[in-house]
Amino acid sequence: MLGTFLQRVFFAWALLWATLMTVVCGIGTVITLSLTSNPRAFNFWSTVWGVGMAAGMGILIRTRFSEPLASDQPVVFAINHQVALDIPAVGSAIPIPFGWVAKEELKRIPFLGQAIRSSPSVFIDRSHPKKSVESMKRAGEKIRDGVSVAIFPEGSRSHSAELAQFKRGAFLLAIEAQVPVVPVTVINAHKLFNEKTKKARPGIMNIRIGTPIEITGWTRNDIPRLMEDVRDAMTQHLSEAGTGEKRLP
Repeated sequence: MLGTFLQRVFFAWALLWATLMTVVCGIGTVITLSLTSNPRAFNFWSTVWGVGMAAGMGILIRTRFSEPLASDQPVVFAINHQVALDIPAVGSAIPIPFGWVAKEELKRIPFLGQAIRSSPSVFIDRSHPKKSVESMKRAGEKIRDGVSVAIFPEGSRSHSAELAQFKRGAFLLAIEAQVPVVPVTVINAHKLFNEKTKKARPGIMNIRIGTPIEITGWTRNDIPRLMEDVRDAMTQHLSEAGTGEKRLP
């Protein structure tokens, strides 16, 4: 186990490496997607970004599937959010084409913002309710066109294994599109790279991709039920991994 000082030194290195990988993969994504509209091109660079970033940090991403995902069925991936590393790691773990429902602030990050804009993703402006609704409508259109989307229903990073309160947007999106919701649980990223504590260390990062929750025929009245089903799945994944953490009320 690295001591606190070494973990902080390692964090500085990890941050530098993450920046370098973001620049390289951001440029690669923009160039590739300017030449082809194949959504698998975004998957390719997402995998390079996530695996390459983790490898430079001495982290191995280990993904466990509850069942195989159907490549011809669009879904909404609902992901818990521990730290910034979740984004590239989960991007490399999801094996089918997808786009992100990303925060508007990410648009201003050099290279990363350009890469997301070039991809089948949607930025959501949470500062204005009307713009937020419009963003969700665009995400819904992508789903109806056959593209899966990934979203963090907590809305912000927890920097721990605890599940914060979910926001309704991700679940409304799934209900309106009438597509399954797949719970994706990041197990222990906060222990390997944590921008709040400014500590990092090598290790194995575990991700669990759960069983799709079928919601055909569900309505907006079923959103609380769907939120609870996703939360229960994530809580079970965390419990099975032995985190010893409990969800926040």
